[in-house]
Amino acid sequence: MDPIPDPISEAAGVAALADLEQHIGVDFEDRSLLQTALTHPSFANEHPDDAVGDNERLEFLGDAVLGMIVARTLYQRFPELQEGRLTEWRSHLVCGPTLAKIAGGIGLGGWLRLGRGEELTGGREREGNLERAYEAVVGAIYLDAGLPASRTFVRDTLADELETLETSPDALNPKGALQELVQPLGSVKDDRPDYVLLDESGPDHQRHYEVAVEIDGEVLGTGAGASKQQAEKEGAAQALAALRARLDQNGEQSRGATPAEGD
Repeated sequence: MDPIPDPISEAAGVAALADLEQHIGVDFEDRSLLQTALTHPSFANEHPDDAVGDNERLEFLGDAVLGMIVARTLYQRFPELQEGRLTEWRSHLVCGPTLAKIAGGIGLGGWLRLGRGEELTGGREREGNLERAYEAVVGAIYLDAGLPASRTFVRDTLADELETLETSPDALNPKGALQELVQPLGSVKDDRPDYVLLDESGPDHQRHYEVAVEIDGEVLGTGAGASKQQAEKEGAAQALAALRARLDQNGEQSRGATPAEGD
């Protein structure tokens, strides 16, 4: 896709949405559907005479369409996976943090129509707003051009996430992978890593967390993010890499050890 356009601070007219269509690679017959998908309820509440309405109904539709497309994509792309893993991967792809990241990556935040309060409190970067806008855009594409166009948009925008699942499945659930690696070692208290909150800062709408991941009292990873879950996930990924490197090194040393004389 093209570089993300500069954010627009005022409500875009339907004609101006042609730039966004080009950016996301979708041509709408009815551009008002796209405008509705980008209209936050706060804007609709402040502009009751605006005929477009808010994006909540399109979000509802898009959520269902998205779930079906993702389920089919995983089913076809990963024929070796069992139902449990398919469910886990689908949940990752359609969860709020993933969709917000995708929406931010394609610049939807800059096109949102927000009320004044929502604008002033960081609404363009708020995870929930981005997630709902993405789902609403999927719903708008489905209504305007049908399932094939919706499927193309979803698969294109989720391509990097799908590639990560294929090449680095631990990236989906590093906390679970770390737990599985730690448990057989038998030396960790309660057979689990400890996640220690180091810092919590920022205003309510833009919190920032820092977490350390300890194993047997030793810090093997740290993470930061807009939620404790995100920070713990990042820290777990670091700890997982560090612990695997240590185990690999120990294994190489064991294999390379020279038997003592007389053994």
